[in-house]
Amino acid sequence: MKRLLAVMGITVALAACGPRPQVGYPLPKDVQAMVERKPAPTEDILTDPAASARYNATIEAWGDRISSAAGIVCRNLISQGMAGVNCPAK
Repeated sequence: MKRLLAVMGITVALAACGPRPQVGYPLPKDVQAMVERKPAPTEDILTDPAASARYNATIEAWGDRISSAAGIVCRNLISQGMAGVNCPAK
């Protein structure tokens, strides 16, 4: 009986040493989106109105992705008890 209890105790102790789930952390995709590099401009945006318009649309979409991801991470931190932060609405 003592041996069984010892084996069970060791099993429980080893199980506690396993990898911990990422409870409470923001999703990696949201963190990655927050650090996405700004799209680099090309020289043709100086002379081609269509290229300039495409670049402006690309920059707007980039900014929207970053803002959305930052809002998700911000709301996640507030749900964990962080105070003094105002997050954008969904």
